[in-house]
Amino acid sequence: MSQTSFLEDVSTWTENTCSQKWMEAVPKLISYYEGTTEASKRVDILKLLCSSFLPCVPIEKVEEEVFSHFDKVHHIFDELLQVLVNLASSSNGNNDVEKQLLDVQEQIIAKLQMALSVIDSLQACIQHVCSMGELAMDKIRSLPTAVLHVLSGAYTHCKDSGDIYGDLLTMVSDPLSALFKKTHSLQMSLSSLLDLVKLTPASSDQDIDDMCTVLLRLHELSAIVNSLDVKIMVTTWKTVSRLACQYKDFLKNRLDVAVLVTSLCKQIELAYEYLLQLAPQCDADGMVSSDGDHRAFSKSVKIMGFQVKVLVMFVKEFDDYLGSCVKDLYAMLLSWLRYVPPSLHAPSISPQCFDEIRRQVIIAVEPLTLHLLGNRQFMECLTDCEQELMPELSFPRSLLQLRVLEMLPKCQAEVQDNWICPQVYPEDIQRESILKAVFRSLKCCHVELSLSVVLPDVHCGKKPGGVTLYEYVCTQICGFVGSYPERHFWLLEQCLLENVVCPNLHSAVLAIDVWNFMARYGTADLCRDHVGFIARLLCTLPANPCPGYLHLTLLLRRLIKFMAVEHQEEFIKEFCVEENLSLWSFIPLSTFARAATPQIVSSLTTTATDIMRKWINGPTRTTALTSELAISLGCLSNIYNQVGPLPEGLTASQHSAVLGATQSIWRLVPFELVSENHVLHRLVCCLLEISSYLITDLENKDLLEILHGILTVLKSNPEDAFRLTATTFLGSLGKKKLDPTFEQGQILNKLPQLFTALLKDRNPLIHQKALEAFAKFAEETSHEAVVPESLQQDSNVREMVVNYLSKIPHIPSETYNLPKYLDQQKWHLQKYMDSMTTASNESPAQERDTDMQEPASKRLKYDSETEIQPETKNKNEDAIYTPLLNKLRDTVARFHELQETSALPSWVTEELKRLNTELGDLT
Repeated sequence: MSQTSFLEDVSTWTENTCSQKWMEAVPKLISYYEGTTEASKRVDILKLLCSSFLPCVPIEKVEEEVFSHFDKVHHIFDELLQVLVNLASSSNGNNDVEKQLLDVQEQIIAKLQMALSVIDSLQACIQHVCSMGELAMDKIRSLPTAVLHVLSGAYTHCKDSGDIYGDLLTMVSDPLSALFKKTHSLQMSLSSLLDLVKLTPASSDQDIDDMCTVLLRLHELSAIVNSLDVKIMVTTWKTVSRLACQYKDFLKNRLDVAVLVTSLCKQIELAYEYLLQLAPQCDADGMVSSDGDHRAFSKSVKIMGFQVKVLVMFVKEFDDYLGSCVKDLYAMLLSWLRYVPPSLHAPSISPQCFDEIRRQVIIAVEPLTLHLLGNRQFMECLTDCEQELMPELSFPRSLLQLRVLEMLPKCQAEVQDNWICPQVYPEDIQRESILKAVFRSLKCCHVELSLSVVLPDVHCGKKPGGVTLYEYVCTQICGFVGSYPERHFWLLEQCLLENVVCPNLHSAVLAIDVWNFMARYGTADLCRDHVGFIARLLCTLPANPCPGYLHLTLLLRRLIKFMAVEHQEEFIKEFCVEENLSLWSFIPLSTFARAATPQIVSSLTTTATDIMRKWINGPTRTTALTSELAISLGCLSNIYNQVGPLPEGLTASQHSAVLGATQSIWRLVPFELVSENHVLHRLVCCLLEISSYLITDLENKDLLEILHGILTVLKSNPEDAFRLTATTFLGSLGKKKLDPTFEQGQILNKLPQLFTALLKDRNPLIHQKALEAFAKFAEETSHEAVVPESLQQDSNVREMVVNYLSKIPHIPSETYNLPKYLDQQKWHLQKYMDSMTTASNESPAQERDTDMQEPASKRLKYDSETEIQPETKNKNEDAIYTPLLNKLRDTVARFHELQETSALPSWVTEELKRLNTELGDLT
């Protein structure tokens, strides 16, 4: 019997005949199917096989006899789709379309009908198999694969139909619509079939691998339909997640979860960017400037919420089998946090939209982080000390690290150890502890720390409006420290000390605050040990203005107040005043017991005045002695900084000794060398500070000497520290009522010059402090004429002072952008800190080489034995000039006496003004 006759005959068989002769007919049909090249015949044979004979084949043999040959179905369906593409392409490129349009349309519809017949045949197969109830994978192994191939091809064709058919699309829209519907129906039938397939402990490895293949093909299908129909995408992921969870125990070692998770991450990130575009846009004032598409936004955010839930499920169920996808998860989490407040890079959309995004998406950050805590790759991502991130991702990374800190106390000891004390081998990614990583990330958040970035107050609830980033970070770290494992406590101390001495101010202050928390809530012995360690460390270092030293002094000042009384007594004995003067120059005396303070004050004053006399009366004034003098003056300022005109424990005779020595030192300071010698610079700053406390007891000639010195130093462009100290001193002058002596006029003439110079300072801090000092002086002084005279010298200064006193804020120019300015400031600070780090890493040999290469004439000698010149008055000069100065003073005093009895003639006044000018030229 020929093939055609056989097919005609078979098509007329009844159900009983098919049941009786299926063993003979099925192999022939498959042979004919594989042997023919005509698409229509192959489709007819497939339809006949699936509708008439498949129900007759026992379920045990259906895979072997029928489904195993379905790989040929792939070919016929792919060929049909390719023919459709070729037909549409040839039609779109033909200039004489009208003549052939009808013919091409009929051919396309015919081919689409064939494709529908293939789908119907597969649908019939699934329906028949589903009627059998629960199934083992080996009974239908080839069917899901064939169906998934057809689904992918059909969905792709529908998705690209606009590009494929072009102008023909409207003519073939109905059969294309039917193709899409039939394809979706086939997918739903496949889902029902997969629900009936059961994996059991008796299932073979091949069965498990087949299920893994099906899940991965479904995942590929979801990527195709993602932009075609979101409902189908949701259905597909539901099927994948349901089956993966149901058979997790069988699939966990074989299913490539990383592929699924990575695909989900990419889909979610794309959806996230699209979501932000749909939301209504707001202007700088929070007003809606663009309506967006609220309906599409609401729909998209819900779909994205579903995808996020699926992602959380995969991470939760397969947390030990995630593989390489952890980096994609990490990148996705950073992206989420980057585009929502309080991130500075969040887009300007309505708060309601952000709330919806938080409810649907951001809420998943916590469970994802929790399930990734034990993952080594996730640890490497968050604690990699060599990782280079875009600047805008530093803040999200910090937030993610802080979430880890919050979760770690509830984790197992092994997980805590991996985060707190990581074991890193040479071949591993070099990483650090989570606490060090938090501090490192915070150093990159200068802009966020400087601006009012607000986060929710999740701990005490005292601030409903939220807390600043610094408060949030400090609270989180302190909470972590409160539960820090004892076995790793030394690592905590090491981390805090490293950050206290680092040049970054934010990190240093944070470390100091955390250390104080530790001292306050730790044991008294721990506080004693820490204070002793820091004090001994400071004693081994020379007093200097470097950030690390200053941060250590600040830490010690704050820690001492937490010491028990008996431990404070031990501290006083161990670090006696006479041998540790630099240490006592910054320790607040009010923190000690009241009974111990007078003795400390007396010892400090006696020791300091002895050093002052030694410097004044010594044959030479070396750099070392001058440094010691500056420390002594710092101790005295620390004493006088206490409340009251005469600090407790300081006698009147000691006060007089301090005053007299200070006056003598001012007369001996070589002001022309201050800007060139850092030791003298520090000495003058200390002198200004102590003089501001002694201001009411200083004589006019002393004040004139000081003001003259300040003007001399200001001309040589001194360091910021000097100008800052000078503003403080000028502010204290308001308390001084000048006696009507010869020097009074000169003092009042110099004050406007000094105030104007400092008010015009380009350093914002010094400018602000100068405004405060001038306001204080104007409020307290009895010499009111100085105030308007200071403002007359420069109109810009006058305007700034008036605005400041009127509390009118400075309005920056329209081009000024604070975040941009802070970002530039961050760059400069980082450059400065890098240079400091480079300098500190130089070896002593390198330093010596550098010093040797520099010309001797350009180097200042800071050797401890170097004498600071000029030293004392030359005896010959003293014999010449002292009598002249005494005569000048006597003459001025005589003029004051005459002025008290009657007004001086105008010609005398003019002559005195000319002489005053000439005297000014001499100085």
